[in-house]
Amino acid sequence: MNLYTGVFRSGDVRGLYQQEIDEDFAYLFGRAFAEHFGLSGRVATGRDSRESSQDLQQALNAGLQSAANNVSDLGLCTTELVYFASMQAGFDAAIMVTGSHNPINSNGFKCVLAGGKTIAFEDGLAEVLQIMVRQQGRYSKNSNAYTTPQNKAACQRVNLVPQYIQFLSGLFSSEQLNFSRIAVNGLNGTASTLVDPLSEVFDLPLAWLRKKPGPMPVQGADPSRRALSDEMAHFMKQDRYDFGVAWDGDCDRCVFYDEQGNMLPSSYAVAIFAEHFLEMYPGERIVYDNKLVFNTEAVIARLSGTAAPALTGSAFMRREMRATDAIYGGESSAHHYFRAFSGCDSGMIAWLFMLQLLQRREVSLQQLVQQSQEVARCTAEISLSIGDVNRAFSCIENRYASMADRVDPFDGLAFWMPGGWRFSLKRSKTEDFVRLNFETRGAADDLLDQGEEVLSLLRPFVTKADGDEPCLQLQ
Repeated sequence: MNLYTGVFRSGDVRGLYQQEIDEDFAYLFGRAFAEHFGLSGRVATGRDSRESSQDLQQALNAGLQSAANNVSDLGLCTTELVYFASMQAGFDAAIMVTGSHNPINSNGFKCVLAGGKTIAFEDGLAEVLQIMVRQQGRYSKNSNAYTTPQNKAACQRVNLVPQYIQFLSGLFSSEQLNFSRIAVNGLNGTASTLVDPLSEVFDLPLAWLRKKPGPMPVQGADPSRRALSDEMAHFMKQDRYDFGVAWDGDCDRCVFYDEQGNMLPSSYAVAIFAEHFLEMYPGERIVYDNKLVFNTEAVIARLSGTAAPALTGSAFMRREMRATDAIYGGESSAHHYFRAFSGCDSGMIAWLFMLQLLQRREVSLQQLVQQSQEVARCTAEISLSIGDVNRAFSCIENRYASMADRVDPFDGLAFWMPGGWRFSLKRSKTEDFVRLNFETRGAADDLLDQGEEVLSLLRPFVTKADGDEPCLQLQ
């Protein structure tokens, strides 16, 4: 086991299985987590469908038990079910074993305290790491400590799915959700554990792609990845559907597809949700990341909402949701957050709200996209692996800062340029990439030329791209 700070990201814990995170790591993490946060009650744990997740969860459970915490094992489940568990009486915390959308050789932990309270590196995970470093070597799988904890703390298998379905049923009614056929894609993650019972409650006619939990796609269960979105589009073109949705491996991210099988860019989805909530609840706060902002900020201004920009990343979005008591929050990465869910993100609630708003407005998703594109157009996000990020960012600043109408250093760099276009550069908080995004209120074709100049300045710093050669694609 290599225990180092790179595994502890700003908002969660994530690394390569066996090389960086293994059963020893999981056992130590459980002990250290319970010690630092002073847990004395019950802790819920769950896991995604990766092959490594069951053994990691068993070791995590044993670590928590060794610290005298009773454990409720939720088994194979979605991250949002783990969050839901933390909101129930008697639970001190909840931990999900998941590599999220990352490749299948990755794994990690997403953690919340009671009530869905978020935990980030600077407010708890750093101390957990320090405790693990001090204890490293004291416990190992050679002693079987993580399979036979030496105390009376219990680990009990618990099924919270019926309780969660009942909670969701209180947010929506079946009369609001009347569709003829919906395409759904679980990407071999855990979505089906909730989608199937929800489809029965709301009488939703579904057609599945990649339903069975595991094995996940080798490249990871990221629904916005080009090869996987193309697969979904091909699936939808084989028949007629009102709508489509795909979730990532642990189901806290979801992307939507129109009736033609075209994926809805998530920045447009954020603006569409913001409009939905502000029409129902005028003046409320909307939380959003600042990768792409034109459409969301236009909606907030038009409907007299209150803007609440947040740092990118689910831990920071959840924190801002709770701090501002916002009605809704959305990220360009396809996470959606709801006050009705203690400010946490949920792929199921996002799906049901999208169905509700489509029916209430009596429009298609394609029509909503066209309305967003009339306000502003964007490009697909480009992910770049850059060797010297500081030099690359300085190069861009030197070229564009004096030309820009505004430069914002909040959570990366964002440049508002003359002519109504904007671009942002951010370091990913979950992967070793820099994210590059462009948007414009002006001519979309001009954005391609403007964006290409930015890309040309960054290319000398690129060590590899995430997928094919980076290129600009209008959305």
